[in-house]
Amino acid sequence: MKRPIDEGRVPARPYVMPPRPEPQRHPARLDPHRPHLPRRPLWRCRVCPDLDWPCPPARLLLAVEYRRNLAGLAVYMGQQLAAALEDLGRLDTGGPPDGNALYERFMTWIARKREVPLDRPRAVDPGAGRCGCAPPDPGPSRQPS
Repeated sequence: MKRPIDEGRVPARPYVMPPRPEPQRHPARLDPHRPHLPRRPLWRCRVCPDLDWPCPPARLLLAVEYRRNLAGLAVYMGQQLAAALEDLGRLDTGGPPDGNALYERFMTWIARKREVPLDRPRAVDPGAGRCGCAPPDPGPSRQPS
């Protein structure tokens, strides 16, 4: 016996996978042959012309390059800050460049590491020396003769 077909029911269609979205690519990886360097004397990014240098992709690439040498990154960015102050000071913009804004732009994004958190004091043995190790042995005591 045949089954009656339900009226109003849509016949099943085979499942079709939706199109996959285009993979998101980080802007720093768009073109490895065009590094995010400053265009001097304006200090704008060469790849991201609407952004000041260091742009977010440049910061990411610098952080990766200097991941084991934060002091070296700070020295490099300090040198770039000095060069930017000099270059921007030569431009005829009606006044000197804002040093505080440039410091924020060049230096404050650099990650800082702390070996010991400031909010947690270290447990120190009260009988120990200043470094937490055992106090030095005074040696044999001498009696005045």
